[in-house]
Amino acid sequence: MPRILVVEDDKDLNRLVCSCLRREGYDVVCAFDGEEALTHLSEGKYDLLLTDIMMPKVDGFDLAEKAKLIDKNMPIVFMTAKDDKLSQLLGYRLGIDDYIVKPFDIDVLIMKMGAILRRAKIEDEKTITIGNFSMNTVEGRMPKRE
Repeated sequence: MPRILVVEDDKDLNRLVCSCLRREGYDVVCAFDGEEALTHLSEGKYDLLLTDIMMPKVDGFDLAEKAKLIDKNMPIVFMTAKDDKLSQLLGYRLGIDDYIVKPFDIDVLIMKMGAILRRAKIEDEKTITIGNFSMNTVEGRMPKRE
C-alpha cells in the first residue's frame, strides 16, 4: 500500500484529504506545516508527497527542494491556492510532478495521484508487465523466468 505524506496547514482540508486517501486504501501520514513534514521525511520513506505551498515555518517550495535531497525519486504534488504562472514554473523547476489549484475536486486529485504512483512504480522497478508479458525497460529485454 503506497505511503503518502499530506502537508496542509488548513486543518479541515488536511483532515478531508487524509480521510479520502485512507478510504482509497493509502497509508497516510498528515502534517500541518513544512517543518513537521521534514521530520516525517527524515524518519521514514514515502511514496508521494502532497503539499500546500503557503505554510508556516517551511513553505512548500523549500519543502519540495529539501524533500528531493532526501529522496530524489519521490513524486511531489502541490495543492495550492497560488495559481500564478511564476509559482507553477518554480514548482516544476524544483522537480514537482503535478500542480493542483484550490479549490479542486477530490476525485480528480485522487486519480492524478494514482497515475503518478503508477508511473513512479514502473520507473522504480524498471519492468513493465502487461498480462503475462514482462519487459525490462532499461535493457529492452524480457526478464528471466524463474
